[in-house]
Amino acid sequence: MTKKSSSTILLTRGTGLNQGDRQMFEKVGWQTVTVPLSVICPLPITPTMAAAIRQADWLVFTSQAPVIPVLQEAKLGVQIAAIGTKTAQAVANAGFPVTLVSPQENKKALADELKAKLPHGAKIVYGKSQLADSALEEDLAADFQVTSFVVYENKCPRESRENLWQLLAKGQVQAVYLTSPSAWQRFKAIYEAAPKQTDVPLQLVAIGATTLAAIETAGYQGILKKDWLAHAG
Repeated sequence: MTKKSSSTILLTRGTGLNQGDRQMFEKVGWQTVTVPLSVICPLPITPTMAAAIRQADWLVFTSQAPVIPVLQEAKLGVQIAAIGTKTAQAVANAGFPVTLVSPQENKKALADELKAKLPHGAKIVYGKSQLADSALEEDLAADFQVTSFVVYENKCPRESRENLWQLLAKGQVQAVYLTSPSAWQRFKAIYEAAPKQTDVPLQLVAIGATTLAAIETAGYQGILKKDWLAHAG
Protein backbone atom coordinates (compact mmCIF):
# COMPACT_ATOMS: atom_id res chain seq x y z
CA MET A 1 0.00 0.00 0.00
CA THR A 2 1.58 3.27 -1.10
CA LYS A 3 2.13 5.98 1.49
CA LYS A 4 3.85 9.24 2.20
CA SER A 5 6.95 9.20 4.38
CA SER A 6 4.98 10.70 7.28
CA SER A 7 2.02 8.31 7.08
CA THR A 8 0.58 7.14 10.38
CA ILE A 9 -1.64 4.18 11.18
CA LEU A 10 -3.99 4.22 14.15
CA LEU A 11 -3.96 1.23 16.52
CA THR A 12 -7.19 0.56 18.42
CA ARG A 13 -6.69 -2.44 20.71
CA GLY A 14 -7.03 -2.07 24.46
CA THR A 15 -4.21 -0.74 26.61
CA GLY A 16 -1.25 -3.12 26.74
CA LEU A 17 -2.29 -5.11 23.65
CA ASN A 18 -0.72 -3.03 20.87
CA GLN A 19 2.99 -3.79 21.17
CA GLY A 20 3.04 -6.54 18.54
CA ASP A 21 0.93 -4.48 16.15
CA ARG A 22 3.19 -1.46 16.62
CA GLN A 23 6.28 -3.49 15.76
CA MET A 24 4.56 -5.03 12.74
CA PHE A 25 3.54 -1.72 11.18
CA GLU A 26 6.70 0.18 12.05
CA LYS A 27 8.72 -2.62 10.43
CA VAL A 28 7.16 -1.71 7.08
CA GLY A 29 7.81 1.99 7.60
CA TRP A 30 4.61 3.35 9.09
CA GLN A 31 4.42 5.52 12.16
CA THR A 32 1.87 4.42 14.74
CA VAL A 33 -0.41 6.16 17.20
CA THR A 34 -2.59 4.36 19.73
CA VAL A 35 -6.10 5.24 20.84
CA PRO A 36 -7.68 2.25 22.61
CA LEU A 37 -11.31 1.80 21.60
CA SER A 38 -11.95 -0.74 24.32
CA VAL A 39 -11.40 -1.18 28.00
CA ILE A 40 -11.91 -4.64 29.45
CA CYS A 41 -14.03 -4.94 32.60
CA PRO A 42 -13.91 -8.51 33.98
CA LEU A 43 -17.11 -9.94 35.44
CA PRO A 44 -17.27 -12.41 38.34
CA ILE A 45 -17.01 -16.08 37.49
CA THR A 46 -20.12 -17.60 39.05
CA PRO A 47 -20.16 -21.08 40.63
CA THR A 48 -22.12 -22.34 37.60
CA MET A 49 -19.51 -20.95 35.22
CA ALA A 50 -16.65 -22.38 37.29
CA ALA A 51 -18.24 -25.84 37.29
CA ALA A 52 -18.68 -25.75 33.51
CA ILE A 53 -15.05 -24.71 33.03
CA ARG A 54 -13.80 -27.55 35.22
CA GLN A 55 -15.96 -30.11 33.40
CA ALA A 56 -14.98 -28.96 29.90
CA ASP A 57 -13.02 -31.11 27.48
CA TRP A 58 -12.03 -28.01 25.53
CA LEU A 59 -11.79 -24.30 26.33
CA VAL A 60 -12.10 -21.96 23.35
CA PHE A 61 -10.68 -18.43 23.31
CA THR A 62 -11.44 -15.87 20.61
CA SER A 63 -9.77 -13.05 22.55
CA GLN A 64 -6.97 -12.52 25.03
CA ALA A 65 -9.33 -10.82 27.49
CA PRO A 66 -11.00 -13.89 29.08
CA VAL A 67 -7.85 -16.03 29.24
CA ILE A 68 -6.78 -15.30 32.84
CA PRO A 69 -10.19 -15.47 34.58
CA VAL A 70 -11.23 -18.63 32.75
CA LEU A 71 -7.94 -20.45 33.23
CA GLN A 72 -7.98 -19.68 36.94
CA GLU A 73 -10.90 -22.13 37.12
CA ALA A 74 -9.57 -24.68 34.61
CA LYS A 75 -8.38 -28.18 35.38
CA LEU A 76 -4.90 -29.31 34.39
CA GLY A 77 -4.89 -31.20 31.13
CA VAL A 78 -7.86 -29.45 29.57
CA GLN A 79 -7.50 -28.97 25.81
CA ILE A 80 -7.38 -25.38 24.59
CA ALA A 81 -8.15 -23.81 21.21
CA ALA A 82 -7.23 -20.21 20.32
CA ILE A 83 -8.31 -18.02 17.45
CA GLY A 84 -4.82 -16.74 16.60
CA THR A 85 -1.20 -16.52 17.65
CA LYS A 86 -1.62 -13.57 20.04
CA THR A 87 -4.42 -15.29 21.93
CA ALA A 88 -2.45 -18.53 21.92
CA GLN A 89 0.54 -16.69 23.41
CA ALA A 90 -1.65 -15.27 26.16
CA VAL A 91 -2.72 -18.81 27.05
CA ALA A 92 0.89 -19.98 27.06
CA ASN A 93 1.90 -17.03 29.24
CA ALA A 94 -0.75 -18.19 31.72
CA GLY A 95 0.98 -21.57 31.97
CA PHE A 96 -1.31 -23.70 29.78
CA PRO A 97 -0.38 -25.45 26.53
CA VAL A 98 -2.43 -24.67 23.43
CA THR A 99 -3.60 -27.68 21.46
CA LEU A 100 -5.18 -25.96 18.47
CA VAL A 101 -4.72 -22.56 16.80
CA SER A 102 -7.00 -21.53 13.95
CA PRO A 103 -5.22 -21.00 10.61
CA GLN A 104 -6.91 -17.59 10.20
CA GLU A 105 -7.99 -15.11 12.87
CA ASN A 106 -11.74 -15.50 12.45
CA LYS A 107 -14.48 -17.56 14.06
CA LYS A 108 -15.35 -19.49 10.91
CA ALA A 109 -11.80 -20.77 10.53
CA LEU A 110 -11.70 -21.68 14.21
CA ALA A 111 -15.02 -23.54 14.02
CA ASP A 112 -13.93 -25.46 10.92
CA GLU A 113 -10.72 -26.50 12.65
CA LEU A 114 -12.61 -27.66 15.74
CA LYS A 115 -15.06 -29.68 13.66
CA ALA A 116 -12.18 -31.32 11.82
CA LYS A 117 -10.12 -32.19 14.90
CA LEU A 118 -12.43 -32.78 17.88
CA PRO A 119 -14.42 -35.93 18.67
CA HIS A 120 -18.18 -35.67 18.24
CA GLY A 121 -19.94 -34.65 21.44
CA ALA A 122 -16.94 -32.99 23.09
CA LYS A 123 -17.78 -30.51 25.86
CA ILE A 124 -16.69 -27.00 24.81
CA VAL A 125 -16.73 -23.90 27.00
CA TYR A 126 -16.43 -20.47 25.41
CA GLY A 127 -16.08 -17.26 27.46
CA LYS A 128 -16.82 -14.01 25.64
CA SER A 129 -17.80 -10.35 25.93
CA GLN A 130 -21.27 -8.83 26.04
CA LEU A 131 -20.74 -7.64 22.45
CA ALA A 132 -19.99 -11.05 20.94
CA ASP A 133 -22.57 -12.66 18.68
CA SER A 134 -23.58 -16.33 18.83
CA ALA A 135 -22.08 -17.33 15.47
CA LEU A 136 -19.44 -19.64 16.93
CA GLU A 137 -21.86 -21.49 19.19
CA GLU A 138 -24.36 -21.89 16.35
CA ASP A 139 -21.66 -23.24 14.04
CA LEU A 140 -20.58 -25.85 16.59
CA ALA A 141 -23.95 -26.80 18.08
CA ALA A 142 -24.66 -29.77 15.81
CA ASP A 143 -21.37 -31.50 16.65
CA PHE A 144 -20.51 -30.59 20.24
CA GLN A 145 -21.92 -29.70 23.65
CA VAL A 146 -21.22 -25.96 23.72
CA THR A 147 -21.55 -23.75 26.79
CA SER A 148 -20.89 -20.03 26.46
CA PHE A 149 -21.17 -17.17 28.90
CA VAL A 150 -20.17 -13.52 29.22
CA VAL A 151 -17.04 -13.17 31.37
CA TYR A 152 -16.12 -9.56 30.59
CA GLU A 153 -17.57 -6.32 29.29
CA ASN A 154 -15.95 -4.40 26.45
CA LYS A 155 -16.48 -0.64 26.76
CA CYS A 156 -15.15 2.42 24.95
CA PRO A 157 -13.22 4.87 27.18
CA ARG A 158 -14.62 8.41 27.08
CA GLU A 159 -11.16 9.94 26.78
CA SER A 160 -10.47 7.78 23.72
CA ARG A 161 -13.49 9.24 21.94
CA GLU A 162 -12.14 12.74 22.54
CA ASN A 163 -8.56 11.86 21.53
CA LEU A 164 -9.64 10.09 18.36
CA TRP A 165 -11.91 12.97 17.35
CA GLN A 166 -8.97 15.36 17.64
CA LEU A 167 -6.68 13.13 15.56
CA LEU A 168 -9.26 12.80 12.81
CA ALA A 169 -10.16 16.48 12.87
CA LYS A 170 -6.50 17.40 12.36
CA GLY A 171 -5.93 14.80 9.63
CA GLN A 172 -3.14 13.15 11.60
CA VAL A 173 -3.80 9.54 10.58
CA GLN A 174 -3.92 7.97 7.13
CA ALA A 175 -4.90 4.42 8.06
CA VAL A 176 -6.59 2.59 10.91
CA TYR A 177 -6.13 -1.00 12.06
CA LEU A 178 -9.40 -2.57 13.18
CA THR A 179 -9.42 -5.83 15.11
CA SER A 180 -13.13 -6.49 15.68
CA PRO A 181 -16.55 -5.43 14.42
CA SER A 182 -17.15 -3.59 17.70
CA ALA A 183 -13.95 -1.57 17.25
CA TRP A 184 -15.10 -0.71 13.73
CA GLN A 185 -18.53 0.43 14.93
CA ARG A 186 -16.97 2.66 17.59
CA PHE A 187 -14.45 4.07 15.14
CA LYS A 188 -17.11 4.65 12.47
CA ALA A 189 -19.33 6.66 14.81
CA ILE A 190 -16.48 9.01 15.70
CA TYR A 191 -15.09 9.17 12.14
CA GLU A 192 -18.40 10.18 10.63
CA ALA A 193 -18.83 12.97 13.18
CA ALA A 194 -15.33 14.42 12.85
CA PRO A 195 -14.55 17.17 10.30
CA LYS A 196 -12.37 15.95 7.45
CA GLN A 197 -9.10 17.67 6.50
CA THR A 198 -8.82 15.77 3.20
CA ASP A 199 -11.02 14.05 0.65
CA VAL A 200 -8.62 11.08 0.57
CA PRO A 201 -10.34 8.25 2.47
CA LEU A 202 -8.61 6.47 5.32
CA GLN A 203 -7.20 3.05 4.62
CA LEU A 204 -9.30 0.69 6.74
CA VAL A 205 -7.13 -2.33 7.58
CA ALA A 206 -9.06 -5.32 8.95
CA ILE A 207 -7.53 -8.07 11.04
CA GLY A 208 -9.72 -10.73 9.43
CA ALA A 209 -12.74 -11.59 7.34
CA THR A 210 -15.34 -10.92 10.04
CA THR A 211 -14.13 -7.37 10.64
CA LEU A 212 -13.77 -6.76 6.91
CA ALA A 213 -17.36 -7.88 6.36
CA ALA A 214 -18.57 -5.41 9.01
CA ILE A 215 -16.69 -2.59 7.25
CA GLU A 216 -18.07 -3.49 3.83
CA THR A 217 -21.63 -3.99 5.13
CA ALA A 218 -21.52 -0.39 6.30
CA GLY A 219 -20.69 0.73 2.75
CA TYR A 220 -16.97 1.34 3.27
CA GLN A 221 -14.00 -0.24 1.52
CA GLY A 222 -11.51 -2.16 3.65
CA ILE A 223 -8.54 -4.42 3.12
CA LEU A 224 -7.32 -7.47 4.99
CA LYS A 225 -4.17 -6.98 7.03
CA LYS A 226 -2.26 -9.66 5.11
CA ASP A 227 -3.08 -7.98 1.78
CA TRP A 228 -2.27 -4.52 3.12
CA LEU A 229 1.10 -5.66 4.44
CA ALA A 230 1.93 -7.26 1.10
CA HIS A 231 1.83 -3.79 -0.51
CA ALA A 232 2.97 -1.62 2.42
CA GLY A 233 6.21 0.25 2.54
